[in-house]
Amino acid sequence: MKHYLSILFFLIASTTFAQLEVGNVKLDFGADISETEGNIINIAGIKDNQIYTLSKKGKKFYLQTFASDTKENTGSEVLKLDKINNSKAYVEDIVVIEDRAYVMASYYNKDDKTYNFAALEILEDLQMGDPVTVLSSEVDSRSKKGVFLFEMSYDEINYMITHVYINDRKELLKYEFSLLDADLNAVKEDTNTVSFKDRKDLFFDFADFGVNENGDAFIVYTESYRDKKAKTTKNNITLQTYYRNNNYELIETKIPLDGKRVVNCDLIYTENKVQLVGFYSKLKKSGRSEYKIEGIFDIAVSTLDNSINKKVFNDFTVETKSKLIGERRAKKGKNLKPFYKNTDLIERDNGGVIVLSEYYFKTIGRSTGIGIAGVGVSATPIIYDTNEIIVTALNADGTLAWSNVIPKEQKAGVNVISVGFIGGGSSGAVSISAAIMFPIGTMGDGPEYLSSMPFYNDNKLTVLVNDDPKNIGITNMDDVKKVRRINKMIPVAFEFDDSTGEMTRIDPEDFEKKQIVVRPGVGYQLNNNEAIIYGSNRSETRLGSLKIE
Repeated sequence: MKHYLSILFFLIASTTFAQLEVGNVKLDFGADISETEGNIINIAGIKDNQIYTLSKKGKKFYLQTFASDTKENTGSEVLKLDKINNSKAYVEDIVVIEDRAYVMASYYNKDDKTYNFAALEILEDLQMGDPVTVLSSEVDSRSKKGVFLFEMSYDEINYMITHVYINDRKELLKYEFSLLDADLNAVKEDTNTVSFKDRKDLFFDFADFGVNENGDAFIVYTESYRDKKAKTTKNNITLQTYYRNNNYELIETKIPLDGKRVVNCDLIYTENKVQLVGFYSKLKKSGRSEYKIEGIFDIAVSTLDNSINKKVFNDFTVETKSKLIGERRAKKGKNLKPFYKNTDLIERDNGGVIVLSEYYFKTIGRSTGIGIAGVGVSATPIIYDTNEIIVTALNADGTLAWSNVIPKEQKAGVNVISVGFIGGGSSGAVSISAAIMFPIGTMGDGPEYLSSMPFYNDNKLTVLVNDDPKNIGITNMDDVKKVRRINKMIPVAFEFDDSTGEMTRIDPEDFEKKQIVVRPGVGYQLNNNEAIIYGSNRSETRLGSLKIE
């Protein structure tokens, strides 16, 4: 009898902490999948009722599939990715484009000095098809080969790969892209360069890129520099558009900014327009700007005729700054440090935009390794700090509706192992903000616990974050305690009234010490109120579903 009671208690306990409700957020985890190899680091999507994922254990990667209804494991194979064209290949991404699943990889060809991006189809038995090189870029060397960026279209029909390369010697930046369909056909390819010669006090940022549901491609970069001939400071946002109904011909729109410099800029596609949203700083009389951020801007460009429909700048309110730097400093006119990354731009039901801007700081330590003449295996320590999130709601006309702050302090450290040249080059005042927060090589050991998962449905914004149980009930940033053990956090929901911005913190009423911890960095959003999620504790790992009810 005791034996049966023990089994019954175990089943009830297992079901209890496999399900959790936090306000209107319901977390429902499937069966324990800890017997499968490694930790899931990427959920690519669904094909034939199977969830395709990439997992990692040590230096090995695994392709795994799970039933979309029960979340039970249905297949697992080691990802055998040794060489492409006799060159060492590295995993970059895993995607489902329409009804085709692919592993994306990069490799450097030392013979012709090219940096290449290749796609390998995932076959029915989780074996790999032959590699297809979809983008090849000429570079100076392995150590100065630039970076690949990639983005899926909103409707998951197109996939855009962009290579950004900085040539310090020639003082220019070159970027080229390939827009693919599900069969890996290049719908559009293009190459552009930007020269930095004779530009004093230069600040240049390859800010963002992407594809909308119409198959149109967009690239945006920002620049600020001192024009010695004109004796003035020039600040511009440049939007490059490639419309499918215009045969993908390049249209360039340069947007001058008077008295302001862009700190960051991101794209969001709304009906008949593309909006450029980000932070700015004001210029001094000398033409230079402080290393601070002072407000948020919203610029809209029509996709019908490329006219600029709005150009609005909103200074941060004293109330918002008080939550971040204290009331005394805020009233003195002090501004925020520029360490905020726009993680999400969400269209409101009234035509406005909600912007989530997270404090994001990456510390890269000194690499250590073994090798000859700089070639070998190196380990580089990286620490990620992801703290408070500024939530800003803009009206349809670009003016400020409200702003608030989600309080949190998170930190995770990883050691990235790389094979190749130890070291790298500096790009000076040139940055690439379009790069993802956590590259795939860092996932599996901590960063995936950080950041947030936002959902907007029925005029309500819900943001799910992980927090330390010691912070239950805390909404004041000054009272927040740093998260010490990321694998012992609990899910917390912050709900926002879309009309007033009033924030409500909701902590789980019932949670266990061995509670399954959600990993926001590993998720796949199905719609406005549902996503596939991944979580774990010390003994179990589970796929599950998140629903906003």
